[in-house]
Amino acid sequence: MHNILSNAVKFSPKNGLIRISSKIVKGEFHKPQWLLAIKDEGIGIPFEIQGFVFDQFSEAQRPGTEGETPTGLGLYFAKKTIEQHAGRIWFESVENKGTTFFIELPSY
Repeated sequence: MHNILSNAVKFSPKNGLIRISSKIVKGEFHKPQWLLAIKDEGIGIPFEIQGFVFDQFSEAQRPGTEGETPTGLGLYFAKKTIEQHAGRIWFESVENKGTTFFIELPSY
């Protein structure tokens, strides 16, 4: 979650708004799941690279709004970690409008 939050900050303008929300939802087989949403109003992810953001050493890497250097590993490790905890991660993004990352994990 640290990587997702730091990316929201890194790719948002100064004084940009980041919204975080969570709720319990019905997941697969109607089992309760914890759903976390992290929404920013940043630069968004261009459609043509959206399919690569979770790849190791992703070609989708871009510098942050303050010139921060990317590694291409953060979202790869975030996805692997979430999947190891029986969860999933996905996002919705519109270039120049912002991105919302969703993390769903089992609720016990």
